[in-house]
Amino acid sequence: MMFYIGANDQRVSVVNETGSEVYHCDFRGFSAVITHFRGRIAAIALSNSAGEVDKTMLKVLQKQMEKEKGFKSLTSFGFEPHLDARLLALSALVSAQTGGKNAKPVKK
Repeated sequence: MMFYIGANDQRVSVVNETGSEVYHCDFRGFSAVITHFRGRIAAIALSNSAGEVDKTMLKVLQKQMEKEKGFKSLTSFGFEPHLDARLLALSALVSAQTGGKNAKPVKK
């Protein structure tokens, strides 16, 4: 089973292949979620309500996730103040199902 992660600057949400939320936590737990679900993450969507998602974090995350054979995409949305983490996780699910293996981060 693969998982899809959505995170904004306050909350992290994980959904399964059917779109059901299986876990959520404060953003402080983002690295623990990545570690716990490692090897079973298909896509990640990130958003920041205050501005762009940190480019250094995106580069590091992209580099690490590309090592995972099941990983398909990393998407970022800058300055999106009302995007819920679960909606972002569902966006990651759709992106993984429609996008390619080497999808690049998207800036808005």
